[in-house]
Amino acid sequence: MKLSNYAGILNEIQNTISSKLDDIGIMYRIFGRVKDRQSLEKKLQNDPEYGKSKKLQDLIGIRVVLYFTDDIHVTHLITSSIFKEVSNSNSIDNHTEDKFKASRYNVVYRLENDLVHSLKTDGLEDKIDNTFELQIRTIFSEGWHEIDHDFRYKCKEDWLDSNSHSRLLNGLFASLESSEWAMLQIFDDLSHKHYKSNKISEMLRHKLRLRFASTNLNQELIEILKDPHLAKKFFRIDRKELLTEMCNKDFYYPLTLDNILFFSNLLVVKNEAILNITPSIMIEDFELSEKT
Repeated sequence: MKLSNYAGILNEIQNTISSKLDDIGIMYRIFGRVKDRQSLEKKLQNDPEYGKSKKLQDLIGIRVVLYFTDDIHVTHLITSSIFKEVSNSNSIDNHTEDKFKASRYNVVYRLENDLVHSLKTDGLEDKIDNTFELQIRTIFSEGWHEIDHDFRYKCKEDWLDSNSHSRLLNGLFASLESSEWAMLQIFDDLSHKHYKSNKISEMLRHKLRLRFASTNLNQELIEILKDPHLAKKFFRIDRKELLTEMCNKDFYYPLTLDNILFFSNLLVVKNEAILNITPSIMIEDFELSEKT
């Protein structure tokens, strides 16, 4: 079996996801792999149900590692707008208040027909599904998961009768998870501080936490936003809803604070003074997307 045939498919999937995430400025890293021959053969041999009751779904694996934990759901929405999700194959853990464990966020997607036709499985079609698996993680948890996978999951016998060590390792992940949420609070508090000081560029930068191409508002917008009631409306914009709408409406403009504010105004605030200086092409695009 020529696993190298899958390299092009892997690259195409990664480029498609990256392009969409780049359009809305989410901060991330992306990795991918095709299972090597040894790993593939071992997995197929260890489970006789492959080819009978189920098929291998992660021959191609993609991992998106996010800087901020609140981007996990947004990233899931974005990838599911591109690829067809096989929801009954997902492994998404829900948090519970009385039990701690490392959580999984793995989503399985069906490959499009044109990609499927390029796959050459040499008689293994009954064992390998035309899918790929996407893992979504945060940058804090990525290192922990890698260590856990290589030194605990792959070496289970080494951890027998070592429950206290496993508990401590899980506790480290708990502290990382707490740090992720603390980091969000820091940025929220900093954004609020700038809002109270009427520093609108600074407020938006730390509220939105995106990979901006330009991080300062033009002077005309700054003058308009000296109105504290108007500034408050932009401060109250829901970041998750904004990013979701940018995805849904195929936002493709340069990621400047000006363009994000113009888009937010068209979407939510609808201030006339800002509308008067909004690029006409953006207004046309937005109105067209509203009608379709």
